Amino acid sequence: MGSPPELAPGFDFDAGAVCLDFANTLAGNRAARPRERLGDYRDLLAWGTAAGCLPPQAAARLARRAAREPARARAELRRARQARERLYGIFSRLAAGEPPGARDLAGFNRDLARALRHLRLQAGGDAGTLVWSWEDEGDLGRPLWPVLRSAGELLASPAAARVRECAAEICSWLFLDRSHAARRRWCDMTTCGNRAKAARHYRRRRPAGS
Repeated sequence: MGSPPELAPGFDFDAGAVCLDFANTLAGNRAARPRERLGDYRDLLAWGTAAGCLPPQAAARLARRAAREPARARAELRRARQARERLYGIFSRLAAGEPPGARDLAGFNRDLARALRHLRLQAGGDAGTLVWSWEDEGDLGRPLWPVLRSAGELLASPAAARVRECAAEICSWLFLDRSHAARRRWCDMTTCGNRAKAARHYRRRRPAGS
């Protein structure tokens, strides 16, 4: 576990926001046959690196620390998965036109407070400029911090009204609907959308009573 993580298969980054991409690491239909993409802590590091949330050097340091502290790494993975399900609960309800559940929102606020205490302003590359950065790159909870910040920013923005959940029966993915009419139904037209279109075509052509 001590070497730098490599990207595990099955990650997608098409949801339109880092926090929604993270929610989608549990693929498929959550209520039926979900597929876990974060099987271990190394997968969490790989996802964070691929998402641009975690510098490769920081990921390598965290991999080495996780190798020294496997129990703590497993605990942080559980915490990340729990945070992911709270995010899904919040955004899924928003997509359905409902307010977030009180328990999910309270849990999210606890997660957010834990993350934002590590956020700092520091001097940038140009004279006089300041940039946001994360303090304590060695904390095993580090991969989750940008996800929580992304979620807070999205929830507090008008774009939250454009969060959608895929309408396919076999999919629970979340995405930002940036279409002009704001009527997008599928996470991806080439997959879920085409399957739904094929199913409708089959039902229309099926003989009556069959």
